[in-house]
Amino acid sequence: MSRPTALDDDAVDRFLEGHGDWHRESGRLVRVLATKDYLGAAALFQAQVPLAQRLNHHPTVTVDYREVRVAIWTHDLGAISVLDLEYVTGLDELLDSYASVLVDR
Repeated sequence: MSRPTALDDDAVDRFLEGHGDWHRESGRLVRVLATKDYLGAAALFQAQVPLAQRLNHHPTVTVDYREVRVAIWTHDLGAISVLDLEYVTGLDELLDSYASVLVDR
């Protein structure tokens, strides 16, 4: 299986137009999720594990007391690739099932 190539800024910007909860930060796609409590934050972390395993593409996830920060980029490229877009899309779909633990910002 061949590895993806880095996406140009325009392609990433177009993708982000449809994923307004994400932003680009230091060459990564980042989303910060506010949760009602620590158990909700831990549940969100655990919920994304099967997605990351299925894609064989793993984000950096920071779990805080009532917050989860997800950063994704293609490590071996040091850039954003289609794998990152697939993860973002999958996580956004998954989060629909976890609305009860999220707090609107």
